[in-house]
Amino acid sequence: MLLFEGPDDKFRASAGSFITNKERTAVLAFERINRKGSRQLPQGGIKIYETPVDGIYRELNEETGLEPKDLILLGEYPEWITYELPEKLRSKKHGRGQTQKFFFFEFQGDELEIDLHNVDDEEFSEYFWVEPSDIVNKTVNFRKGIYKKLVKYFDENFRNKPNTDIN
Repeated sequence: MLLFEGPDDKFRASAGSFITNKERTAVLAFERINRKGSRQLPQGGIKIYETPVDGIYRELNEETGLEPKDLILLGEYPEWITYELPEKLRSKKHGRGQTQKFFFFEFQGDELEIDLHNVDDEEFSEYFWVEPSDIVNKTVNFRKGIYKKLVKYFDENFRNKPNTDIN
């Protein structure tokens, strides 16, 4: 499953998405089926034959039903970011954690396109539009550092800026 090696080959390479509304005032957050009350951004492993952006488009479709037509790609975080899982959550699939390439999108679709139940990989129970800073407060501790970086980058580069579609 590793396409790119992270700082340690025991970190899984994955891609993540930060999806904002058209006004760029809220981010799309999801509640995992097995973690009530906790929010996260969609993410998932990159397959050996995929680029990171292809991986996140596939993951978004598998987990949320969203397709590329529903999103405008605004840009990407300039570097890979890594988090380490607590020992009790480590597995053969995820290793010590994940090293991730994050992409910023503007949602252009209809919320009816978000389908958490008729998808290939049912991971989420609900979705919410939240203030970007709220995603940091409502996520598990091991993701807080990454989400703080993403919110800061979003605020500096995309919030209140005209559409810069790079598709």
